[in-house]
Order: sequence, then structure tokens, then C-alpha cells
Amino acid sequence: MRHQLFPLNVIFIAIVASPFTSGNSAEVEKKESSESIVATELDRHEISIRTLDRSYRESIASLNEAYQADRESLRKAITKKLTKQQKLLTEQGKLDEAVAVRERITQLSSKRILPPLSFGVTSDLSTHGIVGTWRWNNGVDVRNLSDGKTNGNCTWKLVDGSKNEYLFNWSKIPADRVRLSGNGRVLEGTKANDLTFRVWAVRID
Repeated sequence: MRHQLFPLNVIFIAIVASPFTSGNSAEVEKKESSESIVATELDRHEISIRTLDRSYRESIASLNEAYQADRESLRKAITKKLTKQQKLLTEQGKLDEAVAVRERITQLSSKRILPPLSFGVTSDLSTHGIVGTWRWNNGVDVRNLSDGKTNGNCTWKLVDGSKNEYLFNWSKIPADRVRLSGNGRVLEGTKANDLTFRVWAVRID
């Protein structure tokens, strides 16, 4: 019996062109394309949030400056009136009353001017701002519960209230240390054991 031999290049072309190989390649490319689209959209979403955050911070900074200036103007006005009253009381020999007015002037001058939003914001964000559903940079949605747990195998806790920093302890991967943005919409940070490994999540509810 004679066997027909085929050139190696013909065999190679047949293998490359086989439907099975082509189908697998298409599926892999489709999967990679889908993952790429998701990653791109998440990056764009994050950029949009950062732009909004920057605009918010700039607006707040401008508002704070105006508030500080107006409050300082009010303080100067009341100080001027009280100083005039103190002088009058001194001339009238009412020294005790004059001293009391002077003390009020001193209190006003030493009092730190803080915008009303400076009170209670950090505390509120720390206790309530993180509760809800977040989409992490790997595309997984995680719901943070108010008891320090999530709807998955993870727990979270506040580790630095002054910076709104949280630690997420995952069951199968290293922990994440992230900071809550000023508007309460973004969590951003790194792996707790690797400061070069960046992670983030955006609120979706």
C-alpha cells in the first residue's frame, strides 16, 4: 500500500486554517476585546469623576476664600464698634464693664474662622459614605454593609478618620487601603502590602 506524503507547508497551512483553531482564536479575541472595553469605560468614568472632584474642590476653595474674607470683614466691624464702646466706658469710669468688653474683643480676635461645612462632614462620610454598592477596578460589584461586612467574603473598617481611609480585608487576595473622596463617590488607594499596586472603586447606587 502506498501512502501519499504531503509537504510540511501544506500541513502547517491546514492546521492554521482549521475551523477549531480559528474559532478558539476568535473567542479569545472577543473576550479580550470585551475586557478591554470594560477597562476603558471604567477608566473614562474615573477620569470624569476626577474632573468633577477637581471642579468641586476649586469651587469649594473659592467659596471658602470668599467666606473667610466676609467673616473677617464682619469681625473687624464688630471689633471697631466694641473698641469704641470700651473707650467710652473707660472714660465714664466704668472700668469693670470696659474690661469685660475688652475680653470679648480678645475672644473675637482669637477665634478661628471656619466655614459651616467644616463641621460634621468628615464624621458623616466616615460612618455613612462608604455604605452602598461599589464597582471595583476589576469589574466586580461589591455592596458594603453598615456592620463592616460586605455581600461577599470581605470585611472593611475605618483606619484613619481624619483622612477617610479604609481597609478592605479580602478572603483570597491581599487587603486594599483606600481613601474616600470628598464627594463620597470614589474609593482610591493601593494594596496594603504593595503601594505601587493601584486600586479604586466607584459608587454605582
